[in-house]
Amino acid sequence: MSVILTLLGLATRNLLLVMVALAGFVFTVVSMFANTSTRLTADREMSHEKIFEDGTVNVELRILNQGGKTGFLEVRDKLPRTIQIKDGTNYTYLNLNPKGATRLKYQIKCPLKGQYRIGPITLRTHDPFNMFYKEKTVAFESDLTVYPQVRDVKELYIKSKQPKMYPGEMKVKLPGPGSEFFAIRDYVPGDPFRDINWKAYASTGKLLVNEHERLSVSDITIVFDSRTASRYGMDSDNANLYGARAAATLASFFLKRRDSVQMVVYSDKVLTIKKGTGQKQLFELLTALSGANPKGDIPLSGIVEVAIPYMPRHSPVIVISNMEEDDSIRKAVSMMVMLEFDVTIISPNSIEFEIMAKQKKGEKVDPVAYDILRLDREILIQELSGYGVRVIDWKPATPLTQVLLEARNY
Repeated sequence: MSVILTLLGLATRNLLLVMVALAGFVFTVVSMFANTSTRLTADREMSHEKIFEDGTVNVELRILNQGGKTGFLEVRDKLPRTIQIKDGTNYTYLNLNPKGATRLKYQIKCPLKGQYRIGPITLRTHDPFNMFYKEKTVAFESDLTVYPQVRDVKELYIKSKQPKMYPGEMKVKLPGPGSEFFAIRDYVPGDPFRDINWKAYASTGKLLVNEHERLSVSDITIVFDSRTASRYGMDSDNANLYGARAAATLASFFLKRRDSVQMVVYSDKVLTIKKGTGQKQLFELLTALSGANPKGDIPLSGIVEVAIPYMPRHSPVIVISNMEEDDSIRKAVSMMVMLEFDVTIISPNSIEFEIMAKQKKGEKVDPVAYDILRLDREILIQELSGYGVRVIDWKPATPLTQVLLEARNY
């Protein structure tokens, strides 16, 4: 504009217009180079790097000016869209003196499981007249892992029909090594001397021994479906999210019961966590679930062919899948039944998730189309039940603890 006005003033021989145009040009050039001496650095500190869903993390940004005056300094710490700011702000304006430092504190809430990256930090300085800015991106990123929620489950009667002997673990209502009384039987040569019931001997005159309740540990396999089809619905309500919470709750319960748990997660690739016990195994399983994003279309039959044959026969296999867009479900289930596994399928109902999503967006729901989808799903569930498999149809309105109670009578 200054150049155009200068040319216009020269063409009309208007000295006043030329002077005003040149003044504006000089003002613009001075503003453009007014903040060249600024040298800014920034870093971040987080109170936690691993939390459960709905947990909070305190974040502190440290910004240092190693150069001249910044003028207006705009600071923004980039956050994933599913992370909420609970307190404070990740964006602010300030004025930082030469060699000065400041701290920006805020608190975030993480409602959904996942593996996130916080950052980078964007620093934008403005000239004193707020006409131009220079932007610097500090490539300082922090990893944050959000584990799926783990519900408190009192009891699940899911156990192997051929448990392994491991004293001190789980009661199986059979006589064997243990600490709790089970029954009294006649003495046979070779019984430990300390097991003789002397009170019974005094009253009956026969040598009788105490039987104790046998303790054991079971091998449990959890198969989690994280294919693209599991994302149907909304970010906060879909089969992938609900299924991960169910898998985390089951894994926590079985490991507390001192069972041996392994997990297979399949999406565009297959991730297998070998069987193990204890707190370390739990966090390995939770980490795998937190990173299980909906993608890929590997069929369940491929998982059965590759992973399941390495598990002991008669051991429980819990499949968590919405059973959508997979024509191999029937084949996979029949293979597991033939291999003598005890199969339970927990199936989040993606049809209901889709309807919920449309209703919240205000979109029209075609009842006829969804009635057909429901009928197809019911037929599939009946066919799978015919193999002797327990299939639990999990609707979004049903709490997880109630869904898991349906698997009690295994």
